[in-house]
Amino acid sequence: MVSVFDVASQFVDRAGGTIEAVKLEKLCFYAFGWYAHLTGEPLFGEQFYAMKYGPVVGQLLSAHAGRTAVDQEVLSPQFSAWETERQKPTGYVEALIDYVWDTYGTYESFALAEYSHKESVWQDAWKHKPEGSKRADLPHADLISYFLARKPRPDEITGLPPAMLTRVKREVLEEAEHSSSIHRAFIEAIQKQRSA
Repeated sequence: MVSVFDVASQFVDRAGGTIEAVKLEKLCFYAFGWYAHLTGEPLFGEQFYAMKYGPVVGQLLSAHAGRTAVDQEVLSPQFSAWETERQKPTGYVEALIDYVWDTYGTYESFALAEYSHKESVWQDAWKHKPEGSKRADLPHADLISYFLARKPRPDEITGLPPAMLTRVKREVLEEAEHSSSIHRAFIEAIQKQRSA
């Protein structure tokens, strides 16, 4: 699994070496979200929070605290600080990062922050933050569930990589379970995944 710093590093490169911190946070949010939409899995393991300017990744926020812009010099020390090895996203993850950059990369920082406020997963977390707190937890399970059901909006470009997850209605699965024409091992594998 890549880290948020691997993903952030890719966006810094696409931005020409320096990117606004607020914008970087939102790009990482959308990369995580669309990866969840396509796979049902987290893209990286770092923790999200709902904050005033939208969703942020805690460790990434700590890395650029007090800065308005992020470059590779800000990100490089994070790999040793968080005891993670740098990984260059390739293939599927790289295609997803390209999609996110092509879709949201032209937004100005605070316009993208405002755009992220349209996401009900952020709205719900922000609305229920502890009184007096500047942030609320935004658990991976909530993000994955939200993005699994989210479809691209008309103002978001087409071109998501193909999904690696197929959603099947319960009725279709139940019908398949009782069918003699479907390979039994296939049905058992699906049942095992469903109960996991």
